[in-house]
Amino acid sequence: MGTTHITIDEYRAIRRNQVKQAVLCGPRRFEIRSEKAPIPGSGEALIRIGLVGICGSDMHLYRDGRIGEIRMDSAFVIGHECMGTVEDVGPGEDSSWVGKRVAIEPALHCGLCEYCCAGHANLCPRVAFLGLPPTSGAMTELMTYPLHLLEPLSDTITDEGAVVLEPLAVALHAIRLVKVQPGQTIVILGTGVLGTCVLSLLSLYRGVETLCVDILPDRLARAEKLGASRTLLARAGDRKRIAGEIMELTRGRGAQVVFECAGSEETLWNMAEVAAAGGHVAVIGTNPEDRIGFASGSARRKGLTFRFVRRSLNTLKPCISLAEKGLISPGELVTHTFKASQVGEAFEMVDRYEDGILKAVIDMTKWS
Repeated sequence: MGTTHITIDEYRAIRRNQVKQAVLCGPRRFEIRSEKAPIPGSGEALIRIGLVGICGSDMHLYRDGRIGEIRMDSAFVIGHECMGTVEDVGPGEDSSWVGKRVAIEPALHCGLCEYCCAGHANLCPRVAFLGLPPTSGAMTELMTYPLHLLEPLSDTITDEGAVVLEPLAVALHAIRLVKVQPGQTIVILGTGVLGTCVLSLLSLYRGVETLCVDILPDRLARAEKLGASRTLLARAGDRKRIAGEIMELTRGRGAQVVFECAGSEETLWNMAEVAAAGGHVAVIGTNPEDRIGFASGSARRKGLTFRFVRRSLNTLKPCISLAEKGLISPGELVTHTFKASQVGEAFEMVDRYEDGILKAVIDMTKWS
């Protein structure tokens, strides 16, 4: 057989039709693979992904290949906290989108069910979610996505800030659910990304006293810089001490609002212990064993209201507006940026809480 030769131009054309992806092939195992470039259809845009954030749900998939009842059955592209630039649009769509930087709403609701029609699209039973099986995610060079789920970004929001808009939207939804009011005492259990997002948004409320609890000193130091009234350093096995200190600081009353943002056994237990009678508890954290335990007696005697936070609800655009006005600075939560080729290293650093890491992002434009 003779040897087939191709020209440089032909080789470049082949490469243009391929996109690189960071593929999670099993627990703690990424591979860089190439796939055929997607083509936008009707109602879609072709987006060149810029940055993708590492979320807690991504970490569950990375460690265990599952989050709750959702499991990976095969190699999969994860990632949903993302931003990018529109490179093309589908047939007949508005070409003015091309070249715009965009934030991406990761939930694809059906828009037709009783929940969507009642204004509770985040509870849609038919929802697909970017980066959760079976919906391929954003750790790729290019992806197609519905135009109506894109939000244009002004130059006042950095790429890093755009990535943090998604967890901020979750935090704003949680705050709305528990109806935070000026003058309240609020406890935040866990000051990772979501807890820090809650704290950042609470800074917009006058007269709110915030008590933050975490096991990592660097996160509490950051919380103090963001305006936390008090911080408490927790240790494994000392939930009674933490609960006692919070009750002492609140003169035995407890907090009118509690945000559980860690999903750990101890924070889930203490959310009821540190709440005031008639208080509201927002449960944001995801427990790795998909279990929640707290004293039903405490919750019942206090008449607590629990709100389990299901993603966000019409809060991405308000968060963009707050950032554009300079009222919040989402980009400040990004502490580490990695190349796409370093994706495994990035996930391991997040898993070990190394180097003061809070929000890590992957630059999907850098593969070497």
